[in-house]
Amino acid sequence: MTGPRARCIFFRRILETYEHFAENLAILTAQSKRGDMMKHLSWLLVCSVCLPTLAFSDTDQQRMGGHGLALPATFSGTLPCADCPGIEYHLDIWDGQQGYALRRSYLERDLVIDEVGRWHVDPARNALILEGTGNARSEWQITPNQEIRLLDQEGQPIESDLPYTLVSGPLAPTDLRLTVTGLMTYFADAALFTECLTGQRFPIAMEEDYLALERAYLAAEIVPGAPLLAHLDAEISMRPQMEGADRMTVTVTQFHHITPDAGCPDHRMPAEFENTYWGLTHLQGVEQDQSNERQEPYLLILEEGTRFGGTIGCNRLMGQVTREGASVEFGPTASTMMACPDDLAEKEAAFANALSMTRGLDLMDQSLRLLDETGVELARFNALYTRY
Repeated sequence: MTGPRARCIFFRRILETYEHFAENLAILTAQSKRGDMMKHLSWLLVCSVCLPTLAFSDTDQQRMGGHGLALPATFSGTLPCADCPGIEYHLDIWDGQQGYALRRSYLERDLVIDEVGRWHVDPARNALILEGTGNARSEWQITPNQEIRLLDQEGQPIESDLPYTLVSGPLAPTDLRLTVTGLMTYFADAALFTECLTGQRFPIAMEEDYLALERAYLAAEIVPGAPLLAHLDAEISMRPQMEGADRMTVTVTQFHHITPDAGCPDHRMPAEFENTYWGLTHLQGVEQDQSNERQEPYLLILEEGTRFGGTIGCNRLMGQVTREGASVEFGPTASTMMACPDDLAEKEAAFANALSMTRGLDLMDQSLRLLDETGVELARFNALYTRY
């Protein structure tokens, strides 16, 4: 692969390193002098190469999560309505930053309700929980066939013969029309908008009330290409692009205001040892590259704290676990008996061995380390699908 898209793939990892730094650029700029501006040249280089294509990288490849859903995906169906023939649901779910977008269309009524937000999973109930704009909240049972079924307001199954199930399919993003908050970047006549709740990044159409947004951005006198928090009414829909395929694009229907020296809030709840999907990042000191894995490797300590399950990407592992404070021991590991590729079979054996040698743990915020009896790290994990 050559051209701008290939260059963007190369530079994307660089940009990820700068993301936390970039969110604070507006603050740093207020204190910067001419000599300090050289520190930002790498950021500007990434912007100039990647801004036209970065928002449009391929994100449709599905991956099976520990929760049992292949994401990203669109879930759709018509659910019962008290005063209309039904409500058409179109639910887009991304993995990554756990974002979702939901459109509900009331049949034979001129009513469409859009929302965006974050999702998390309760492993004990195998429940998918959506929390979004306007204090919206709904809970869904994850079924074995990758469908989701609406739960009642107490999170319990709805006993009814009526259809309360949404069917999974390939990601096909819905149009949205709603008020959003996110980070705008503008550089080299390219404007992007990263919506705060979903983490999704979109190009901005230079029409309707866009000019008011651009003027506010330029008036803030921040480093070109640095992010600025903006509040606006927007329409998000598939639009033609100067290059490549059509993409979901933000159209500013009404600009409200900007908030300098601020970024998107990211207040993820601290993870618990039990009832959390722990995604494997390091095994016996070796970083695990999961970018091409179809099945997400994970460890799950069940809610009662005496049993565990997990996978490296092939067989299902399970067994007993005992914990007292910072001490933990895993019993003998049982597994299914599927034939695995050699590399996965080796990792599977190394993972089972690491569990058998574990005598302690180090749990901090979103990170878990399993330690041997001398305190040496055997495996490291990051929490998955936890609540924001």
